[in-house]
Amino acid sequence: MAYIPKYEKVKNQLLQDIRSGRYATGERIPTREQLIEKYQVTRTTINHALKELVENGVLATSKRGGTIVTGRSPVRRLAYFSTLGGQVVVQAIGKEESDRGDLLRPLLSRSAELDLTFLDMAILHNDPSTVDRYDLSAVSMPDDLTMEKLYPYRDKVIILNRYPDHMNFISTNHRGAVREMTQINLERAGSNAQIFFLGQPDNFYIARERRDGFVDACAAGNAFYRIIEIKSLSYQDIYETLMNIDFAPGRPIVMVSPTLGFTGAVLKMAVDRKLTFNRDLFYSDFDNVHSLRNTGIPLLSAVQNYQGIGEKLAELFINGKSADVQEFIPYRLTD
Repeated sequence: MAYIPKYEKVKNQLLQDIRSGRYATGERIPTREQLIEKYQVTRTTINHALKELVENGVLATSKRGGTIVTGRSPVRRLAYFSTLGGQVVVQAIGKEESDRGDLLRPLLSRSAELDLTFLDMAILHNDPSTVDRYDLSAVSMPDDLTMEKLYPYRDKVIILNRYPDHMNFISTNHRGAVREMTQINLERAGSNAQIFFLGQPDNFYIARERRDGFVDACAAGNAFYRIIEIKSLSYQDIYETLMNIDFAPGRPIVMVSPTLGFTGAVLKMAVDRKLTFNRDLFYSDFDNVHSLRNTGIPLLSAVQNYQGIGEKLAELFINGKSADVQEFIPYRLTD
């Protein structure tokens, strides 16, 4: 479990009071004795907290006695939590076209303005109070259990790529994207289509949202559909499952997958079953930026604007979160 020293807690509370205007520029903060009484800590703890704030230029010692607020903006301590921890920086720099690189590049390009630490999600999962070490933390796609643990700290956290109620988030609207793609292909295929969704074995948040978007579109069109459960995300399991589907001959097929990971097996299945895309098979996936370049087939795909997510996060990190943040960054559709 992460341990947060008492002086850090005192320092963070003083910073919060300064930012909120409780202690105005040029005003003296309470005396050491008053702070000791208020926070129920030792003089050593108070001295340590004040020393760091003076060194950062946030406070200054007055010639007439006491400690005053300088008006200088304190350095904002920021954190980015993900499943890859510090490795996200290496990947962002090393892969020019990586999704994660597009998201992090706006942060890295302004690193001189940010006191930013990259941390592993496991730290947060074990002890969500770790966010109290920082002025603001971004958490990239936390699982359900971690989300529950973060709720008490919601004012200090921005969730990336999921959109919980009553919390700050910056995200793609995954449900809306799949609903839109499914509606497009249902219209193209016509009322006689046979409709399938390829279900992921992992029941995580994004998978659920994308499935719900598919169901929304089918319900709106009063269309019958089937969920095809895939036992694993291996190419062979996906391919074999697809080859065992009993398609009705002569009827167009609408097929939706929640990730790009299904698409290779779908392409192979279509070839082996002599199905022509956008005539016999209307297919959509996610984040398939270069389908036409890579396969020669224009597939319908929702592409997330990772750079837009990163730019919005960098703006909040640098300028501060002035109010509740619940923002969907628009996706685009390829075809």
